[in-house]
Amino acid sequence: MSGGPHVCGACGAAVRPPFRAPPPEIAPDLDMRPGEPARSTLVDWVQTCPVCGAAAPDLQALSPAAKPVVESPAYRALTTSGLEETLPFRRWAMICRETGDAANEAEALLQAAWAADDAAAMTDGVTFRQQVVRLWGDPADEETALRQLDVLRRAGSFDAAAARAAALGRRSLSETAAAILRFQQARIATRDIGRHLISSALPPPAHAPHVSHGKRPAPTLWSQLFQR
Repeated sequence: MSGGPHVCGACGAAVRPPFRAPPPEIAPDLDMRPGEPARSTLVDWVQTCPVCGAAAPDLQALSPAAKPVVESPAYRALTTSGLEETLPFRRWAMICRETGDAANEAEALLQAAWAADDAAAMTDGVTFRQQVVRLWGDPADEETALRQLDVLRRAGSFDAAAARAAALGRRSLSETAAAILRFQQARIATRDIGRHLISSALPPPAHAPHVSHGKRPAPTLWSQLFQR
């Protein structure tokens, strides 16, 4: 990134550079929300252009295709419904959806679920998680499959979670993935919708992995975790 002015990709207005969260000092959740102190900076992860209202982790990285989305009535209407705490993430998700970026749409909606959790808005959190599950479909990679399993459990979709867990159990999984799967199956059996850390699912001497927030942090983190 050059040292020149940072501008919104949708309208060209001057904007702040993307936020960089501090490195976490504890393990992430099973759905890969990073630990503290990064966890508490969620509200800063998605920026909103003060001129056009575009939203993204890096406004300058938005393509020109975002402009008509941001100017659409549907995008403008997002401000009239839903939690204010989730608005930046819902805006980013719509931009991703309308510009064909399903992977980041899923990440934006999962972050919206985390924002809903922080606001004690359980129904909203469930709704966002259900959308994430649909976007991820039937993941071929075990990283996303395990994240999706946690999303299903935390949404209270226990039958679907149990079925996905059984299907995952028929795969050839890494040792770490198998340990996480067993932990999830035990939680599903007790109908537990709570938050759990990855370190809770791993046998000693598991160390809490650090994760830095980025646009798509999960693949790198999981790859490092599974190489232990």
